Amino acid sequence: MGEKFKIIGTFFIAAMLLYGCGTADKQTGDQADHSEPIHSQSQSPPALELKIGDDIIRTYRGSYSWSYYDSEEKSMSGIEAESIPPHEMISTNNARKVDRHADVALEFGEPPLSYQLFVWDEAGNRTAYPIAFDLSEHEGPTLFEIFAHWEQGQASYVVALDVE
Repeated sequence: MGEKFKIIGTFFIAAMLLYGCGTADKQTGDQADHSEPIHSQSQSPPALELKIGDDIIRTYRGSYSWSYYDSEEKSMSGIEAESIPPHEMISTNNARKVDRHADVALEFGEPPLSYQLFVWDEAGNRTAYPIAFDLSEHEGPTLFEIFAHWEQGQASYVVALDVE
């Protein structure tokens, strides 16, 4: 019976040592995770405004997919938000008048890694423009969509302009 206790005791001690090593590794891992930089705690994509000449024009955010660090939960969280299509979201009837020769600057709250420009027609079709935002190629009421990408996700923005 004494030998049984020695074997059980040995297993018990080995189990406690292994458990202790596992706990130490976990604590070290937790500390390393907290020292890593967190790129974004914002729960939604940044705002976008267009600067055309001296005017600042607000855009409307459409659909987006975004991930962020939730400090309360101490984990990453994500949001998927859908919206109606841009041509249903805003009308070109009240589009802001802009000069076709004016320079356009996109002013994001946080610069994106990349963005793409689309133009929507009245039937709900969109055409991609691989160039920078250039108003000289457009005339009359026009619906623009800017689709931007960040490390945290992506978002679309819509604005109606009456290009003169």
